[in-house]
Amino acid sequence: MSRGRNLLAASLAVVAGSLWQTAAGQDYVDLEAERAAATQPSPADPYAPRGAQNYPATSYGVGSAPAATTAAVPSSPATAGATPGTYSAPPPAASQDQNLGTLFIQIQQLQQEVMRLNGRLEEQANEIRTLREQSLQRYVDLDKRLSGGGATAAPQAAPGSTMPEAAVAAAPRQAPATAQPGEAEAYRAAYSLVQAQQFEKAVQAFTSFQRDYPAGKYAPNSYYWLGELYLVIQPPELESSRQAFTMLLSQYPDDSKAPDALYKLGKVQFMKGNREKAKEYLDQVISRYGNTNSSAVKLARDFLAENY
Repeated sequence: MSRGRNLLAASLAVVAGSLWQTAAGQDYVDLEAERAAATQPSPADPYAPRGAQNYPATSYGVGSAPAATTAAVPSSPATAGATPGTYSAPPPAASQDQNLGTLFIQIQQLQQEVMRLNGRLEEQANEIRTLREQSLQRYVDLDKRLSGGGATAAPQAAPGSTMPEAAVAAAPRQAPATAQPGEAEAYRAAYSLVQAQQFEKAVQAFTSFQRDYPAGKYAPNSYYWLGELYLVIQPPELESSRQAFTMLLSQYPDDSKAPDALYKLGKVQFMKGNREKAKEYLDQVISRYGNTNSSAVKLARDFLAENY
């Protein structure tokens, strides 16, 4: 019995404690609410203390950074009228660059063309020199092989004097078969100047040879070489060349150099502007020596084909 009473008393004590704590907590909550209301700031006092406030969550550096702005490009005549704060490539500058590029390419092409033309001019000048040397060498070789002759040569006109063709056309002669004393040496000395391309000195040497050996074995050759030399010296002496070739043809018509002299005489007349007279001489080369192996025939035909 006593034990039951004790249990009942303990249970009543527990229930009573719980009820007291509940009442005490309610009083505490009410007191805290009243204290919070008392501490709220007055609308008229913006600097009064405020209670704790809830703020929206933020992400520092994201969303709070200032908006990006584009640096403004300094205005220029080429970008005048563009929207401030924006940049756009100026079309006039690009157009100028394109024009400069095209001009540079054209200049390069012109330079290449000039270089090509200069190279061509050098080639032609070299070809002319080569042809002149080959022409002289050809006649030099011919002179070595064909230097025979017959009898006495006729008197000749002094170099530089005018000699009508009708006056020298008479009394053809032949060179003597034997050279006079000292003639061969004098001829070889003059001839060596031709080989050395000392043309001015060669003219003087052959002129002296004709004066010293007017009826010599090598008289026809001296006439021929004077005719050639008067064409290659600067400036050419066309009339002196014509006289030399005419003397060879009139005095030594059967000489081995006659076909070449006749062809050269046609070229001299052409250079002097006498086209019809030149054609007559060239036609004579073909008609007289067409059946021979003379190189003058082919030269005459080629010259007529190119110039008539």
